[in-house]
Amino acid sequence: MSDSTASSTSIQVLSRMFSLLDTLAQEGDAVSLKSISEQTGLHPSTAHRILNDLAVGRLVERSGPGSYRLGLRLLELGNMVKSRLDVRDLAVKPMQELHKQTGHPVSLFVRQDDDALCIERTVAERNGVQVTRVMGLRIPLTSSAVGKTLLINETGNVLNALAAAQSVRADALQTELNTIRQNSLAQDGDAHDTAAQLIAAPILNDMGEVVASLALNVPVARLTPEWTDSLKAAAVRISCQMGWQAR
Repeated sequence: MSDSTASSTSIQVLSRMFSLLDTLAQEGDAVSLKSISEQTGLHPSTAHRILNDLAVGRLVERSGPGSYRLGLRLLELGNMVKSRLDVRDLAVKPMQELHKQTGHPVSLFVRQDDDALCIERTVAERNGVQVTRVMGLRIPLTSSAVGKTLLINETGNVLNALAAAQSVRADALQTELNTIRQNSLAQDGDAHDTAAQLIAAPILNDMGEVVASLALNVPVARLTPEWTDSLKAAAVRISCQMGWQAR
């Protein structure tokens, strides 16, 4: 049993329960009582007693003699938590912090049909950075960094159809999406233009699906690796709150 888990609760049996659940989660499949005992440091009889109690509550289920795995009750509870997650709400604080760090607007886009729809944007006001709701700003998916970020999980057939509908080359789009997947970052604009540069990073849910695109508007001349890293870190932070876990 890890020290961090043990120190987080004042009731020993709860710490042991968390340790058992964590072990089953890490293994993914059915785990023998012997292996559970070795990994948690609990005596087999102690682990057996707690696991049986967890099985009564359907948090754990038996999978053959002396083997256990996570129970379906956890899925039911997880779905209840997932249903209340709203990327708009979870993004507010990271967006404010990124704007404060860079001094430039941060926007949140989601997909709506074949467009990227801006739903939130930061605004610097006298009382600090606020996140305001945006209505009506739509950008074709294939013509912007935010839109392409929203496409990185799409299949080839869907991308080919979308490319044809929006008059872009399918092979060029695929190449660009591959780069975005590798870097977890998309970028718009001409490097020789002093106009605002738009960089975007994907926000993922618990299934690794792209649910939103986080964008930073910054002049090309002021775009720094530090700000790029900060944007990606903010997107990862929101993704983790949405249930995503880095593999």
